[in-house]
Amino acid sequence: MRGRNIAAAIMLAAVAAAAGYFGGRVQGAPAAAPATGGVDTAAVSSEAANSQAKPAPTLAANAAAQKLPAPRTPLKYVFADLQARANAGDAAAATRLYRDLNLCRRYERLDRDNARLSDELLSQAVDTMTPQQLKNYRAQLDAVESRGQNLGGLRALCDGASADMLDSLVPNLQRAAQLGDAYARACYLDRGPNYDPASLLDHPQRLGDYRRSAQQMIDTGIENGDWQVVSLLRGAYEPGAANLLSAAVGKEAYQRYRYLKLFRLGAGSDRSIADPGQLDQDLRAASMKLSAAQITQADAWAEQTFTRNFQGKPIGADGPLWDPCVFPYE
Repeated sequence: MRGRNIAAAIMLAAVAAAAGYFGGRVQGAPAAAPATGGVDTAAVSSEAANSQAKPAPTLAANAAAQKLPAPRTPLKYVFADLQARANAGDAAAATRLYRDLNLCRRYERLDRDNARLSDELLSQAVDTMTPQQLKNYRAQLDAVESRGQNLGGLRALCDGASADMLDSLVPNLQRAAQLGDAYARACYLDRGPNYDPASLLDHPQRLGDYRRSAQQMIDTGIENGDWQVVSLLRGAYEPGAANLLSAAVGKEAYQRYRYLKLFRLGAGSDRSIADPGQLDQDLRAASMKLSAAQITQADAWAEQTFTRNFQGKPIGADGPLWDPCVFPYE
């Protein structure tokens, strides 16, 4: 029973993400009617658009962003419109699109897992259960039923979404990141095309897209005072780091020291962020590869950046750092 309880808890957390989304915690207001037509062509065009320079959001795009389709509007009806608006620089449309695509990418697995858990529960012999086991069993059945209802909202959103639409998740995540979505930026920097690894074999050029766009996202994150980006850089420059971001930024000792120093200023004495003693030790180790002049220059950059871009706010001022690929509805 314990194993099944754990499985039920995991499933509850997964589908609760969708429940939060359908509770209305998304950007935008309802639109008058869904758009139609051209969905597969638009999906393909998003890849080409993302390989070009970052579009600048316009006043018209920002005004249009206030009229996003209502939550649960089937993706098949609004995909082409959202894609066109995202490609034109509408940041809110780009955010809405990658988040809906992300949910639909996960829908079939969530639905299958919930059905499997339901079958497992219904196959159990209840006549041998203790009163406490029976109570837990009934709670699990209720949870499965509730999750099934939540998945109905996902079914309405995702029914009819084509493979080409779902395949556009990574370029649309990239587009939202380029347009300033901090959650998309953190996720894309952390995983890049590996966020949807099944699509990478068909689109190996996405690795090149990641390499070309990562530095611009880093620069924007630092300019905007985004501690999540600094945290990702701290990990990427760690000795032995072997993820996409570490490959993109390289192993330059001076850069490692700069970002580590900035992170140290933001962490302060907050042990919930990191162990101050360990951070100081890491800084000393990083400084061993630099000249005195480089250390002075890097310290000055970190202090100026902390004051100017981060307004002197510590890392935990706006809440804890989040998992890079957990989005607000989760």
